[in-house]
Amino acid sequence: MTQLRYAMSVWLHGRGLIEGFWEYTTTDPWAVTLHLDGHRWIFARDLLRTGLAEPAGAGDVHVMPDTGGHAGLLNILLRSPSGAARLPVARATVAGLLDAAYALVPDGHEADSVDWDREWVRLAEGPAA
Repeated sequence: MTQLRYAMSVWLHGRGLIEGFWEYTTTDPWAVTLHLDGHRWIFARDLLRTGLAEPAGAGDVHVMPDTGGHAGLLNILLRSPSGAARLPVARATVAGLLDAAYALVPDGHEADSVDWDREWVRLAEGPAA
């Protein structure tokens, strides 16, 4: 397993500066995880890549370039029954992580990096595994 971690911080209205990190691991090559303030959000790697250039997402998660004059920002919009948040994150951090992730596991080769025997055992053991 190879793991990438990129530090990030975000300014949240009413909370101030929150530190966290982006994570990519070859054990789940389709996903990128954002760890922030004790919470974890999992994004499709392709969703983040598309969101760097144009609005992407549906439902509770949207990713889009900032169109308010801040080309260095990427806006992540999260919605849940308990509220919503707009996370203005550094575009270069996300782009750097994605470049490294796609260098590790190229587009279309995600299934090649999964240990399917281990995954079948994990699934057979159930949710406690």
